[in-house]
Amino acid sequence: MDIMSLTSPHIRGLEAYEPPDWEALAARAGVSPDRLIRLDANENYYSPSPRVSEALARSEAYRFYPDYGPLKEAIARYAGASPEQIVLGNGGDEIIDLSIRLFVEPGEAVIVNPPAFGMYSVSAEAHHGKVLPVPRNRDFSLDLPAIEALVQGGAAARPKLLFVTSPGNPDGQSVPVETLLRLLKLPLAIIVDEAYVEFGGASAVPLLEDHDNLIVLRTFSKWAGIAGLRLGYAVTSPPIAQALERLRPPYNVNAAAVVAAMATFEDMDRVRSTLSTVITERERLRAALAELPGIEPLPSRANFVLCRLKVRTGRELAGALAETGILIRCFSAPALEDAVRITVGRPEQHDVLLAALRSILSGESPDPGLLSRATEPQPEGRRASVERRTRETEVSVTLELDGSGRYEIDTRLGFLDHMLAQIASHGLFDLTVRARGDLHVDEHHTVEDVAIVLGQALDRALGDRSGLVRMGHAYAPLDEALARVVVDLSGRPYAVIEACFETARIGAVGTDLLAHFMETLAFNARISLHAQVLYGRNDHHRAEALFKALGRALDAASRQDPRRSSVPSTKGVL
Repeated sequence: MDIMSLTSPHIRGLEAYEPPDWEALAARAGVSPDRLIRLDANENYYSPSPRVSEALARSEAYRFYPDYGPLKEAIARYAGASPEQIVLGNGGDEIIDLSIRLFVEPGEAVIVNPPAFGMYSVSAEAHHGKVLPVPRNRDFSLDLPAIEALVQGGAAARPKLLFVTSPGNPDGQSVPVETLLRLLKLPLAIIVDEAYVEFGGASAVPLLEDHDNLIVLRTFSKWAGIAGLRLGYAVTSPPIAQALERLRPPYNVNAAAVVAAMATFEDMDRVRSTLSTVITERERLRAALAELPGIEPLPSRANFVLCRLKVRTGRELAGALAETGILIRCFSAPALEDAVRITVGRPEQHDVLLAALRSILSGESPDPGLLSRATEPQPEGRRASVERRTRETEVSVTLELDGSGRYEIDTRLGFLDHMLAQIASHGLFDLTVRARGDLHVDEHHTVEDVAIVLGQALDRALGDRSGLVRMGHAYAPLDEALARVVVDLSGRPYAVIEACFETARIGAVGTDLLAHFMETLAFNARISLHAQVLYGRNDHHRAEALFKALGRALDAASRQDPRRSSVPSTKGVL
């Protein structure tokens, strides 16, 4: 008996997903698989929160079927919904599959807007559905008249479900809310796939209040950096959520994914810092690509950049890079033959990519030693970039712990710039700070937000804090003034600041804000900070001595000691 004769005929025509053959790609480049620079799959190259690995190691939940209640409550708080609107999936792919099973009968159709995620079509065809493609315009906007014409009777199969991706893949552009509102008027179920929304897109979740036909699809794969644990979810109206729950297999999300997601939510300051780093590096990459001849990088609100090519095909350029061990995405669709998509990686990976591109575009062969610059072991967690935007301020900080004391600081507050320079030069940190705030009101928001962002950058740069000396102290004199600072990088925030000043202001900064700056820094960096001005007559000298001592104490505590394989603690928990 031919067992395949018993299988459904339409399944035989489907193409299975084939992951890349890393061994073959590495052999082609003459390197080992672990040395490939993989900028082709939109993965997150920055580690998830350290609390994830700690929670996974500690958990005893694996013996039992998981309880999804706390996770659904946490997701609801994060997404701005209620737990009754949340449906968990084994990755976003399962939510796609469940939604098609819910809405599309055999012979009915889904509308997709290519270029689009391939699983929309694969899942539809697997369930005897038809796929109605409505290609996007050259600028990747949706062809609304064509979609409306299909729904109004212009299709052989009745469309029931429409997939929209925002930010889009492979273009990275958000779909305007006006477009979504127009689509939501159609007699369709609308799935808005927000896999990349944390990198800068606007969410459609607020539209759920007035639109029962909306399903918002999210995933932990991209922003949280846990793609291998497979966790996605839908945010939708309670009636649709209840129907999806009837289709969802029991315990479809594994216990490890639940543990990792909960640990992620417990460390959102660090996660947001990582997102800021990815966004900052995306813009640096896009700016550098724009300077190369024949490459036009498009604006992106995702964790990748799509580039149009003027002098060669995407397949040609991707092939040339693959020969060196650098992987980017090219496309077979005619509309994208002149394009490549580059995932946002780490700075050292981008530096190698850009060097290889310069060689290839000038007709030369890339340096065979390029790859080692990005694949040699890099110190983890010693550099961080963080951005913060509020209605009052815009602040960006880049901090390199293993620096040489270089700094570029511009907060529009001269005395604050001077104090930050003391931290950098005496701590031997490379520090870049740029801040723009509502100084027409006063300096409070600017000083406070710079402390928040600098603290978050320090927390991110310290990584998991393994191998640190951990504690450090320093005295710093300046003429008649003397200050003392003691720090503990244990991860337990606390601050005791004893600094009295005779004058109300130094330059444009209120002296009362100096203690507030240090307290805010300590909280956001998760350090214990004790700082004292011991004596002095001149307030400028008192403050400067205090910030010099802070830089030196941080330098002493953040040094790495090869004898210490973890964060030293008799409690065993820090």
